[in-house]
Amino acid sequence: MNNSTFPDWKRIGRRIGKRLRDVLRPEPIATGPSPEERREQRLRDALVGLVYFDTFEELRSWQSADVEQLQQANQPLLPRAASVHNQSEPKTRLLLCHDYRGGYHEYESVRPSPLASEWYSCRHLHYVDTFIYFSHKLVCIPPPSWINTLHRHGVKVLGTFLIEPQTPNIERFLLKENGMFIVARKLVDMADTYGFDGWLFNIEQDAPGTERSWSSNLVDLLTELRNLIGEQKKVLWYDALTTEGDVYYQNGLTSANRPYACAANGLFTNYKWTKEKLAESKVVADELGMSTTDVFFGIDVWAQDTNMPGPPRVTYPRDGGGGTNTGLAASVLSTNGFSTAIFAPAWTYEHFSTSSSPISESVTSASIARQVDDCLWTGARLPDELYCDCKKGKPHHTISYKNHPIIRYAREYPAGSSKFFETRFLQAFQPCLDMASDHRCKVPYWPTLSSQDPEPNLIPMSTKQWEVVNDGPMVRVLYGELMAGPDSSLKIFTKLAGCYEEVDDQVPQSVASVDRLPVSKLCLYKLEMPADGSLEATIDVQGRLYEDKVAYGIYMSYLNRTSGATADCTWEVSPSDGIPSDLPIQHENEALVELGVYMNSRYDHSSPLVLMEMTRIIIKPKKKISMSNPTVNHPTFTKN
Repeated sequence: MNNSTFPDWKRIGRRIGKRLRDVLRPEPIATGPSPEERREQRLRDALVGLVYFDTFEELRSWQSADVEQLQQANQPLLPRAASVHNQSEPKTRLLLCHDYRGGYHEYESVRPSPLASEWYSCRHLHYVDTFIYFSHKLVCIPPPSWINTLHRHGVKVLGTFLIEPQTPNIERFLLKENGMFIVARKLVDMADTYGFDGWLFNIEQDAPGTERSWSSNLVDLLTELRNLIGEQKKVLWYDALTTEGDVYYQNGLTSANRPYACAANGLFTNYKWTKEKLAESKVVADELGMSTTDVFFGIDVWAQDTNMPGPPRVTYPRDGGGGTNTGLAASVLSTNGFSTAIFAPAWTYEHFSTSSSPISESVTSASIARQVDDCLWTGARLPDELYCDCKKGKPHHTISYKNHPIIRYAREYPAGSSKFFETRFLQAFQPCLDMASDHRCKVPYWPTLSSQDPEPNLIPMSTKQWEVVNDGPMVRVLYGELMAGPDSSLKIFTKLAGCYEEVDDQVPQSVASVDRLPVSKLCLYKLEMPADGSLEATIDVQGRLYEDKVAYGIYMSYLNRTSGATADCTWEVSPSDGIPSDLPIQHENEALVELGVYMNSRYDHSSPLVLMEMTRIIIKPKKKISMSNPTVNHPTFTKN
């Protein structure tokens, strides 16, 4: 028997296998909320800005006129450059698919309450291209708190349209009204009304009726949705339903999903891909004229856990993939020119529970979660004990995690736009203080997710180098620490790092003879702004170190695009004065590409010292200069 005699044998075999699985391993009887309870919860959530829809009837009856202002984002998407100026080796575009404890939490609402510990917020948004808000609802609208903070960083935000195996009445999905697909029109209006940037389509249920007709209509729906939503927004297809009408994960771009991927703006693949699948997908993409950067290969962060119920979750690499090895998969995708979709990046806060109960006097599960999150992104050293419930050994302490942090392979974007940048160093969670005693409250964290500012670079080298800097030659370094609270700020410290021996209470013996860099620098932000004099900067900074032998301050680095050379402009900071306001962004080189701090000194103090404290940076279009007061502050120039 061959395919021409019986062409659908594979599909029929898969469906028989699914029916047998359902008989032998039936789904547990649902014990969750009743439809009426779900409806009431949905209405309560809508009162605090959390909007989603469980049924096709709810979707069809939605009207933009009924939307409350508190449910809408008010921050437009910040336009940003394609990447930072000095990015050399291939880098992968990074998509985060946010699936955190079911979604729609109070801390994400417009009326949050204090928390006992920090929850998930992404602190590395200058490496993120797209963020999908995912929950197990038919229609997931991203909360305005997430949209606002992501848009301020230049990150596109997608909602999710999800048909699960238990979703009823899916034949209504393709209904039309006045010649247009109802679902397409509603989803376009929702994205415009709530203020986000497109949709992920995920259909996890076999097609009813005539599969070929259903598949053709689905392609038409996706095409209509993409045309209506416009070029500035995005539609992604998830690799589940095939053109044969059944759910069969391809783990790549294949003939079975490419009509859907082409009708949308791209593809988000399942997680069990291999290097061979990458090569096959490259061939299909070339045949279609599709950019490989529009194919986002999935990485399941949960796959590294050894205590998951059911069959083991698998992702690349098959042994130990996901979790702390997420960056290892990103490295392969970067080399092959594909984009990366990280599913459940909040695993670090969900698996390593954010309970406020202390593990020891100095360790809480929340602090462990933050350290593991740093490990994923920057390669920071893991604590020896993670206190998670994985049963087999230490699956997260892999050999390779330090060498493969996500940020090593993700495309980095400059902070701000070409015309505007601002930060007050606000973090997603601020400490709650008892104003009477000036001490922390019993519930110590106040969520400020929608106000999260771009996080500066806090160390002058890679995390791996920073952790061993004390083992190498002595060098003076600068580093920063974010200060949370009612008056958020960034403190800049300096210290001598390296090997030396103490002799009594005197200066270390090796200090006098060691050749140290005469100028220490710390790049806080990478930028991409014109240096034609149309912009000006205001930096609120105060010197904290009273020492004649130390000079420190702010620098801006300008790039000559023709030669690739850079030149620094510096402004010295003193304890008595900060620096002038309205600094001109003007140089013979074309672009401002860095803003940071410097120290020029051979000061031999070995303990950490606070140099300065910054409370605000703003770069904006220049005010018109009054001819009666044409004073211009001139910086000092040095060429690199």
